Amino acid sequence: MKVAIVGTGNMGSKYIKKFEIMGLDPILIDIDENQLSQYPDSLKKYTDLKEALEKEKIGYMFVATAPQHHIPIAIEGLKRGVNVMVEKPPALSPNQLEEAIELAHKNNTVLAVSEIELRASSIRNLSLPKGIHKVEGYRLNKGRGYINPLYDLAWHDLYILGYLFGQFKIKDVKDEGDKVSLEGETEVSDFFIQVAWSNPTVRREWIIQGDKTVRVDLHQDKIYTDDGKVLEGDGKDKLEMMINQFIQSPSFESSYRALNILREFEKINLKG
Repeated sequence: MKVAIVGTGNMGSKYIKKFEIMGLDPILIDIDENQLSQYPDSLKKYTDLKEALEKEKIGYMFVATAPQHHIPIAIEGLKRGVNVMVEKPPALSPNQLEEAIELAHKNNTVLAVSEIELRASSIRNLSLPKGIHKVEGYRLNKGRGYINPLYDLAWHDLYILGYLFGQFKIKDVKDEGDKVSLEGETEVSDFFIQVAWSNPTVRREWIIQGDKTVRVDLHQDKIYTDDGKVLEGDGKDKLEMMINQFIQSPSFESSYRALNILREFEKINLKG
């Protein structure tokens, strides 16, 4: 079983390090020869995706390029029977992702989307209170991203929302440039999510209100309950866990959650 990574820059380099720790010898694919030259010659390297797919028996391919290239690259792999995981966002329109999902099903392969935050200890070990009536999420970062705060930051909280509560709808958006606030509803409660670039401090937490209040600190990976108890993180590596789970048991669940997010984003654009 061969594993490939397409895009060896920022996020791609993190995958490569994890592959090495996991004892995997990844096939590196990047159009930039200078980027590839940073890695050992013992690893197979290609600047041409189709050549790599033709010469190597790749079983699993991870895609960490610019978002507009995710689906075209994934399609090349899916057509050749390769299971593919793409970084978020998988696409910039729901139609693109939907077509790729259909192709994957047709070719008996799997298309997945990175959902690294679901592997956080504070999400995996979260016990939801009863009678939930409000969920608040905050992801305020000091740095800046690549597209905008919705795609770069809110995306994480929205797939967590979908994982915990199922389908959701965005009802209102307040766009202040570097800060964006979303209000909406899930199948069980209302929600409020606020994300920001260039914030003075870092805040990544959820506050879930029900018969008791639970605070999930995603920055420190801890869970706090209103009776004073603190559940510390278990220290397991999120990226390594996600890679292992995809290789051992590839699933479409993340792609369908991503499709719901893209459809809600499309509605926001139509309203704007």
